[in-house]
Amino acid sequence: MRTSIVATVLSFVVITSNQLDAQEGGGSATRTFLGATECVKCHLNGLPKAADSALAAAGFGELADDSWVLLDELKTWAGADRHLQAFTALKNDRSKRMGKLLGVEEIHRDKRCLACHTGFPLSAMGDDPHLMPANLEKDLKVAQGVSCEGCHAPSGDAKAGSNAKGWYVPHTQKEAWRFLSGADKVTKFGFTDIRSPLTRTRLCLSCHLGNAAEGKIVTHEMYAAGHPPLPGFELQTFSQQLPKHWRDFDKKSDAVRDEFLKRSTDDVYGRESFKLDNLHETRATLIAALVSYSENLKLASALADANLKTPVTKPDWPELAQFECFACHHDLKDKSWRQRRTVRGTPGRPQLRSWPTVLAKLAIKTLGQDPQELDRRAGSVEKLLSDQPFGRQDRWAESIKSPTEWLDQQALALERQPLSRESGLKLLRDIVAIADSEYWDYDSARQLVWVTQVLRRELASDRSPPAIREQIAAIDPDLADVEKHFSLNLLEGQKGQQEVPGSTKTREVTEVDLTKTLPPIADYDAITFREKFRKLAAKLGSK
Repeated sequence: MRTSIVATVLSFVVITSNQLDAQEGGGSATRTFLGATECVKCHLNGLPKAADSALAAAGFGELADDSWVLLDELKTWAGADRHLQAFTALKNDRSKRMGKLLGVEEIHRDKRCLACHTGFPLSAMGDDPHLMPANLEKDLKVAQGVSCEGCHAPSGDAKAGSNAKGWYVPHTQKEAWRFLSGADKVTKFGFTDIRSPLTRTRLCLSCHLGNAAEGKIVTHEMYAAGHPPLPGFELQTFSQQLPKHWRDFDKKSDAVRDEFLKRSTDDVYGRESFKLDNLHETRATLIAALVSYSENLKLASALADANLKTPVTKPDWPELAQFECFACHHDLKDKSWRQRRTVRGTPGRPQLRSWPTVLAKLAIKTLGQDPQELDRRAGSVEKLLSDQPFGRQDRWAESIKSPTEWLDQQALALERQPLSRESGLKLLRDIVAIADSEYWDYDSARQLVWVTQVLRRELASDRSPPAIREQIAAIDPDLADVEKHFSLNLLEGQKGQQEVPGSTKTREVTEVDLTKTLPPIADYDAITFREKFRKLAAKLGSK
């Protein structure tokens, strides 16, 4: 089935469509959005077997495969990655019902939705502040959802009026490209350096949390109309379940990895600090935790900023979707675990969603710093929310300044500090201790389960000594007992049919199934969660 789907989708990927202007990600120069059509030449079935006159005319030099990248990335994207169906999801029955409730006849043209449901930039969708031109819905650059440049940024050179160069041609040249720092790639060519966990987290969160300046905002009104709840974000879990269409740096061949470490100007990969057996995924998870906390505060502040200009209609303040949903939407029963939770600030005041905060102190501790410093820095936000419901609108920017600047500094520091395998068991004990330190809500508890899975996967690998692998194997049954209470597989859902971009044909897809994702939230009990993690603590011991 998957093979036939890939063939159907890719048969339409190679259709050439008009090049349109697009805003460079992270910069001001206008670069050209080329579309996945241009990537097929090398990233579907490997490099061309014979000389390609079109590539030569585009400026490509001699191409060589030294196993740096997979060169079949589009097969994975077309066959299994839900980002491909992001735009066509706007045409399913749920989206149509949402459009009717929101008063939008063609919801798939609404720029508030398109900001996340396609990688094609809003700036290239015409002057109407609300709707994309009808003719663009058939353009593959839009219809293929979040394709290559949706994450890597528009790749073509700027058109007349700017001398900004794109990354499309340079990225094929090993000597001119591979060893550049991430900063040089973005400033010179507009390329988003997603090898950096910090940068990748910000990019993912721009949709999976929100980014007001980019028009990526899921509102309370959208939720009320039927938009599925956004799950808490954990970088490595989301990356693993895409599934990955890249080769992680520590999985590359020894030869190309060693050459990169010797020649790269990217200080994320320290020549002395990088070790193959470091806990690379776990460190990325902790970096992402710091970024998530910071971005959550920035999003709330941006939405409170009456002067912020956004490319779509900005919702009125307060935007309820930024606050803890289940502070209001929960069952009313006596002796609930919610009544046992530690109350921060004034009881009854709405608080920001809590899942972005749960792993931040663990990351700070990993850096060898005092985790309580985070509470001191975030005190200004706590006071803001305690003094007045939703906080005074004109004081948000001032209140988040200290904690966000500090969190960003710590994320940058952790990105440059290796996490040794020897620290793994202690880190696992710290995670278990956090789980048993509070009555966490569902999304926060799921963060703890996900980070445990990430760390467990690394510690159980062949790179760990047998003694560590045995200890990890001993807790697997208890961890499985915890996992069954959560919706952890983001790819589960109900089967549906969506049109193939650029075609009249349809294909089978998996859509969000609220009958599977909502019951675990309703049935979740924080007391039970703590008890089960307490069993894990007993098996891990206190060494």
